[in-house]
Amino acid sequence: MRLDRLTLGLWLRMLVASVVAVVGIVGLLVVELAIASMMAAAFIAAVPGFATMLLGLVAVGTVVFGLWIALGTAYRRLMPVPLVVGRISHDGLARAVESIARGLTNPSVPLTRRDFAIAAGGPALALASYLAIDALPFITPFLLGFVIGAGLVCYGTGRLLYHEWTADGAVREGAAKTARVPREGDPDDELEAERTALQARVDRLAAQADVPAPTVALGRSTTPVAASVGYRPSTSTIVVSRGLCDRLSDRELEAVLAHELAHVANRDAAVLTALSLPATKFEAMFGEEDEADEDGNTETKTDSPVVGPHQGFMLFPMVPVFLVTSVAIASLARYREYVADRGAVALTGDPAALASALETLDRDVTRRPERDLRGYGSTAAFSIVPPPWEEHRFFDRTRRFIRRRLFGTHPRTEKRIEQLRTRV
Repeated sequence: MRLDRLTLGLWLRMLVASVVAVVGIVGLLVVELAIASMMAAAFIAAVPGFATMLLGLVAVGTVVFGLWIALGTAYRRLMPVPLVVGRISHDGLARAVESIARGLTNPSVPLTRRDFAIAAGGPALALASYLAIDALPFITPFLLGFVIGAGLVCYGTGRLLYHEWTADGAVREGAAKTARVPREGDPDDELEAERTALQARVDRLAAQADVPAPTVALGRSTTPVAASVGYRPSTSTIVVSRGLCDRLSDRELEAVLAHELAHVANRDAAVLTALSLPATKFEAMFGEEDEADEDGNTETKTDSPVVGPHQGFMLFPMVPVFLVTSVAIASLARYREYVADRGAVALTGDPAALASALETLDRDVTRRPERDLRGYGSTAAFSIVPPPWEEHRFFDRTRRFIRRRLFGTHPRTEKRIEQLRTRV
């Protein structure tokens, strides 16, 4: 009876989250399309002269910069390196002039291809639209604005979908970094032997569950890490750390691996990512995201296709959509943890082992210093226990209720343990 209630609760939450997600994404697209169309129509109708002037400046700048690059390239090919040193007798003067000469003969490109396309394409599109309105009476600024707005919205939404699809690899990389998984070309025979043993366990559990076996990645971190990432079982990865293996007994470790495999088999990452699209699109339009490059430097970016005053108009009607969607997805994510617990018990037949493992991991995460868990937040939604709560001086209970009860992706570990122990 408990299994039926659990399944019914899961499907009810799936239905609610799906309806909220569909309504949310449609609402966002309609509002964004309306505002983008009005802005495009106003631009086409009001500033044809400005568009012509800007397009002319872009054309002149392109020609001048192209000639500069051509002359600099020809000079570097004809003249040996160094460009100036050797032609000036004074060494100090030669070094100073040399840097200037290199800059003049090797100009850096001030715009990326995307920046140039926007700078040239915007005015060109506005000018072409204005000429089309004069030539064809049935074409109005509003009609062209609607077409351009629809194109911008489709482009932005397509970029968002592509980013979410390719973000699977970024989440996997974040989990691997948290667990300190060795990179290719950094062999560790002892670690590989342990990883092979874990892979054999997962292969056996996957055969029992009749799903493709995900790849196991074992890291050197002493912090317990257990996370499943991947949209499809055949391309998923279960990331664990040596600290996890050291702290759990064989039975507990098997239960944790079964729990993560249940997430993979249920395609939890794909389901939650798809249903979170309205919230993700909201964040892309109104928020900025910091990404780290290969050198560890952060770069701020936004995925909004149309950035400007339209954001203010969209903010008030879309905030409720964002909040309701986030709460619905968090509720579904918490419930799917119970479903993954049930799947682990079905595979191992040992609810006591999973309960003991959860108790150990939750206690260990609570005691670990914050500096040892600095990478935990990026994979919190896919890990087996939530990250430690950082107490605040003011309104701690209110913040904890909002972050853990309303928007938290994991239920209270104590409640999961209690439910598991009732099955013993």
